[in-house]
Amino acid sequence: MSCKTFDGVLTKTRRTLAFGMSLSALIFMVVYADLPQIPYLYGLVSKPAILLPKYRDPTYGTWIPSPRGVVDADLWNMFRTCHPDFSPATGGSDGRDKEEEQMIRGRKVASWEWILEDGKPPREWDTEAFIERSLKSRGGFVVIGDSVAGQMMSDLQTLLGQHRGDHPRQVTERIELEDNNIFISISWVTLSPKNPLFERLLAKPSLAEVPRARFSDPILTMYRSDNLLREGELDDILKSVGMVEPLNREAHRAKADWRQGLRNISMAASWPGELDTIVIVNTGPHYSPLHMMPANDDQLIKSYEIVIKKVYDFLSAPPVPMLAFFRATSPAHQNCGAYSQPVLSNSSAAENPAPEWHNYGWHIFPEFNQIAEKFFADQNSTTTRYLDIWPLSVQRPDAHTGWNVDQFDCLHWCQPSVTAWWVRNLWHTIQEEGL
Repeated sequence: MSCKTFDGVLTKTRRTLAFGMSLSALIFMVVYADLPQIPYLYGLVSKPAILLPKYRDPTYGTWIPSPRGVVDADLWNMFRTCHPDFSPATGGSDGRDKEEEQMIRGRKVASWEWILEDGKPPREWDTEAFIERSLKSRGGFVVIGDSVAGQMMSDLQTLLGQHRGDHPRQVTERIELEDNNIFISISWVTLSPKNPLFERLLAKPSLAEVPRARFSDPILTMYRSDNLLREGELDDILKSVGMVEPLNREAHRAKADWRQGLRNISMAASWPGELDTIVIVNTGPHYSPLHMMPANDDQLIKSYEIVIKKVYDFLSAPPVPMLAFFRATSPAHQNCGAYSQPVLSNSSAAENPAPEWHNYGWHIFPEFNQIAEKFFADQNSTTTRYLDIWPLSVQRPDAHTGWNVDQFDCLHWCQPSVTAWWVRNLWHTIQEEGL
């Protein structure tokens, strides 16, 4: 065979091998490879740049001085929620100038503003937009929880225009008391027909599909439910984690039936373009050694997970189109009376706010939050979310209610202050994400 003939055979063989290898590679890619990625792997087209989310997360940030807060404090006139140190042990006030001292401290506590990590504040509160968003859903906004949740509800009412001394009321409230006629069990807030916004919202094209009757239904509701479940359910759950004795019935537990309330909302007729009812739910402060006696910490933590799972299961398959936010349990600070301004996030007061053990369960709030976050922060869920207000709140040991009767209340908050920013951050999230 001549060299020329041999070279031709060799070339043909190479071509055959090359074709076979190319065909094998193509078959491999078709069978095993991620087909949409093939053009990028071989440089046929430029891979698009990864776009960062536009959503501005309000969870993390810092507190800065704000004179606007002092104006809010005067307008809200809720100084009785903010007590100076009246304790006899520290030579506290004899009470003759109590109201003036409350006003001074209330203004000081309110004079701080939450700024996000980008150095800008959350989106501005918009009363008209909030009410419009509420009217676009059957249930509006629903708050479920204990007295701390009640403070958030109170701030919502005030932001909607219900200030002390305002006449006529811009919103009207109807309440249902518990059997003892002391604690509010359910509270409904409705847009007053006397409110200038009423006719304007009624005429808005964006609300044209909303039934006329919806304008007379609540825009904001609160169910006072300290533990979210009834005592019989709690007994069964605690028994399953090893508690032998039944739950102590002497500890007060508000137990408005929020589940039935949400079912009742579902009975109203829907309409084209109806949006989700927004639910903000929490439990924790009443899930404590004192309130859940005789449960120990281990039983509390194990049973709390069962409770949250039960609540999550209900809210993840709601009876009405709904988006439920589980609000993180806010921190309580030991020795809160020693602080007169916010602290840094890496300070000892922020990193270890509670004592090693506390009768009201302050020490296990972080574990409760981990459990709630595990369920409600599911990125794939379209019905549940986790509203993390811990980082914002833990930097404010100075903002607690303060001296109350015969001890420091280091769990509840002065108003307006921390809880008002929970409301603003919730509204910021709804606006940013178009919820």
